[in-house]
Amino acid sequence: MDEQTLNLLRKLKILLVEDDAFLGATLLEALKPYAGKAVLETDGKAALERFFADDFNVVVTDINLPKISGLSLARQIKEVGKNVPIIFITAFDSGHNVEAAIDIGAEAFLHKPFSLERLYGALLMALGKVDGGQMSLGRGYFYDAEAKELFKGEAVVHLTKTEAALLEILVANAGSVVSFESLERNVWRYKQATPDAMRMYVNKLRSKTYHELIVNVQGYGYKLEIPSCEDR
Repeated sequence: MDEQTLNLLRKLKILLVEDDAFLGATLLEALKPYAGKAVLETDGKAALERFFADDFNVVVTDINLPKISGLSLARQIKEVGKNVPIIFITAFDSGHNVEAAIDIGAEAFLHKPFSLERLYGALLMALGKVDGGQMSLGRGYFYDAEAKELFKGEAVVHLTKTEAALLEILVANAGSVVSFESLERNVWRYKQATPDAMRMYVNKLRSKTYHELIVNVQGYGYKLEIPSCEDR
């Protein structure tokens, strides 16, 4: 991890909420050396109390938690801290939960099992929102998660409603594959979308950014592949 990335991660004050003891301990151990602060809670009620009693600028939470669900936790946090990015830990089979999390304003999703590289990437994406900045997509392109706008340098890149919704879910899952079913559910809102229609909108986004940004995972879905700092 380069020095620039390390300096960025040190700005984060992370509330981690995970009821799986092994996963929670593993994630906390991975975060503590790099984050400015990282605290672990194991249920939604304790996490909500800790959030209001302490100072955090990003929340990483499992969706399925005891006492208060991750979704309910996120809703209550968003009511008082709308700019606090929330990253959800979830399973691929929880389509309804993912849709609800997007409606709440999820910053990103970590689909189990996920790599530490994916965790750090999601946190760096959240950092853009913490700082009121933009997420770099490489090659001079930036995405403003709060305004839901794409930029090339300082110029706004015009997107249609469908293009914007497609980019939003790909950015929220950057580095992970978004299935065709999830795209149909969250971009087209259950309206039937043929593979050709999806491919057309993906190609439109590629034409407004660059081809390598969106990767086709044959037979499954699409993935936003942001280049490393060295390749940008």
